[in-house]
Amino acid sequence: MSKDRKQKPADEVARTVRRVAFRQRYRTTMAAPFAWPPIALSLSALFDAQQPAVGMVCAAATCAYPVVRAVRARRNIGAAAFGTGWMLTAAAAGPYGAVAAAGVAGWLWFSASHWRRHRRLPLPGRSIKLDNEPPEVVVEQVSEFDPEVARIIKRFNERLAAKGKALEGMTLTTPQRIDAGYRAEIRAVPGEKETKDIMQAAGKVASAFQTSTQLAVLEPVPSGDNSRAMFTLLQDDTLAKVRRFEDLQPRIQADGRAHIGYFYDLQPAHWAFFTKSGGMRHGIIVGDSEAGKSRSVETLISLAHLSDKIATVLLDPQGGSMPDWNGNTHRCALGEDDCMGELELWHWVMRRRVHHLARIPWVDEDGDERCGKTHLVPGDPDAGGMTGVFFALEEAPELLQHDVHGKKAVGLLASGAKTWRKGGGGILLVAQDPNMTELGGSVTLRAQLRKNSCALRTQTPGAAYQMGLPHDPSLLPATFRDGSLTQGLAYLNGIDRRAALMRWLYTEKPKHIARTPAAGRIDELTMSWIEEFTSAKKAGREPGAGKRAVTEEPRSTSGDVKAAIIGVLAEAEGLALELGELLHGVLKRRVVAPPSEINAQLKRLVADGRVWPISKDGVEAFALPEEILERLQV
Repeated sequence: MSKDRKQKPADEVARTVRRVAFRQRYRTTMAAPFAWPPIALSLSALFDAQQPAVGMVCAAATCAYPVVRAVRARRNIGAAAFGTGWMLTAAAAGPYGAVAAAGVAGWLWFSASHWRRHRRLPLPGRSIKLDNEPPEVVVEQVSEFDPEVARIIKRFNERLAAKGKALEGMTLTTPQRIDAGYRAEIRAVPGEKETKDIMQAAGKVASAFQTSTQLAVLEPVPSGDNSRAMFTLLQDDTLAKVRRFEDLQPRIQADGRAHIGYFYDLQPAHWAFFTKSGGMRHGIIVGDSEAGKSRSVETLISLAHLSDKIATVLLDPQGGSMPDWNGNTHRCALGEDDCMGELELWHWVMRRRVHHLARIPWVDEDGDERCGKTHLVPGDPDAGGMTGVFFALEEAPELLQHDVHGKKAVGLLASGAKTWRKGGGGILLVAQDPNMTELGGSVTLRAQLRKNSCALRTQTPGAAYQMGLPHDPSLLPATFRDGSLTQGLAYLNGIDRRAALMRWLYTEKPKHIARTPAAGRIDELTMSWIEEFTSAKKAGREPGAGKRAVTEEPRSTSGDVKAAIIGVLAEAEGLALELGELLHGVLKRRVVAPPSEINAQLKRLVADGRVWPISKDGVEAFALPEEILERLQV
C-alpha cells in the first residue's frame, strides 16, 4: 500500500473528528465541569503517594500551564487560582476531610459560573443572534416538528449536505417562518469552506428544493461571518407584484437615503443620494433592453425632483430615452454635442464650488472657528444652503464611445467621479453592461461609481464580478411564473449592505411628477458661475482666462490652529511632542499663522484640559489626555 493511500484514511478520520467536535461543541462545553473532579482527584491521589514536598512541586508544575493560559486569556483566572491552591493543599495534606469538602464546594461554585456564562451558546440547529446584528424579519418561530420545516431539513441533509454533495459536511439551522417563506443559516466548518463556496452552489440549492433561484435565495449573513450564508426559501414570487411610487410617496430623508423598492423578503431597499460623512454619492445602473433601466432612473429623478436639497441635470446622448423628463429637470442636454458641452460647463463649475467650500468660515461642535469644508452636504447652512446636483447620464456608451467627444468625455467623468463629490455633485451612469468597452476603458470611472450599484438582467455574466455582486444578473429571468415581465428586478449593492435581489418602485405616470415645479433649485452662487462660463464661451474665450488678481492666502482661524495641534498630537509616533516638534508639525499642515498664534492656542487647549503638559526627558512636552489614560490602563 502506498504512502498516499495510508494517509487518506488518517486524513478522513481527522476531518470526521473535527466535524463531530464542531457540531457537538455546545454539549462538550456544558459537560466540561464533570471532567474536572476525576482529573483533580486522580492527580491529587498520585501526588499524595509521594513525599509532600515532591507532591507540591509536581502539583505546581501541573497547574502552571492552565494558570498561564487563563492569565493570557484574562478569563477563568479565579478558577485557575482556586484549582492551583487546592492541588497544592491536597498534595501536602491529602484529599480528605475538609480539603475534599472545600474541593466539592469550589467545584459547585465554578461549575455554576461556567454554565451561567455559556448558557447562551447556540444549541445545534439554532442560529446565533449577535448584539450588533439588525433585527431579523422573523414573524414566527417554528419547531422542527413543523412538517414543512422537517421537509426542508430532510432535503438539505439528503440532497446537499450528504457525502459527495454540493454542501458536504455543512449544517442547516432550524428554519424560521418569515413573511413569505422560511429562513435559516447554512454553516460550513470554519477553516474548510467559506461563504463564497456556499453562494456558488445557489443553482444546486434551488435544484435540491425543485424551485428557481428567485425562490431559493442565498446571501451573506449580516454579521459578516465568512463561514455562513443566509438561506431563504420563498413560497411564492414576492416581487411579482408591481409596487407604485405614487402609492408610497417616498422622499429623500435627512440622512440622504430614499426608499426605492423592496428586497425579496419584503424589506425596503434604499438608494443613498448623499451621506453626512461623505457628501454626494455616485452610482451605476446596468441592464439589458426592456430590463427596466430607464424606469429605474425615472424613480431616482422623481425623488431628486421632489427634494428641496437637490437639483437634477439630465444628460441624454440619444435624445429620446426619457421623453417625460426632457426639459423638465433643472438643466437638460439632448444629443452628444449638447451633453459634451454640459459636461465641460459642470466640470468648471464644480471646481469653483470646491474652491469656494475650501474657504468658507464655520463653527464646529466644540465652538471653535474653522475655515473650509472637505465636502458639501446638500442644504448645509454653513455653506448658505447650497444644493447638491444629481447628474443622470442615460445611455452613457453613446457619449463615452463617440468618435469626436468620447475620449474627452471619459476623462471629464473619471475626474468628476473623484472630485465632484467634494463640490456636491453625484453622478449616475446608465449602461447596458459594466465592461470596460462600455465605459470607455476607464477603470477609475467604474471603481468610483460602485458606491451605489444596481444590475438588472444583463446579457453577459461578467457583471457580477465587475460590480462586486455575489450573483450573476445574466441569470435573472425575463418573466415571473405568472407570465408577467420582470422589469425592475435587480441585484442592488449599496447603503443597505445586502447585495440581494430586489425590485424597483415604478412611477405609474412620470409626466405628472415631471410637470410639477421642482422642490429645489440651483443656488444663486452656482447660477452666477454658470452664467460666467456661458458668457465666456459666447465671447469666444475660455472662462476664467486673463490676468488674475494676486490674493494672499487666508489666515487660519483659531479653530483651524487648534484642530491642527490636536491632529499632530494624535498622529505622533510617541506619547508626547516637545514644543519645537509640535510647531513644526502644525506648520507642515499649511496652517497660515505665526508661531506666536500657535503657541497662544496651545496654551488655551492646555487651560481647557484638551491637551496635557508632561515632562519628556526633563523638557516640557505635550500630549492628548486620552493617549495618557490609555497608556495608564495598559
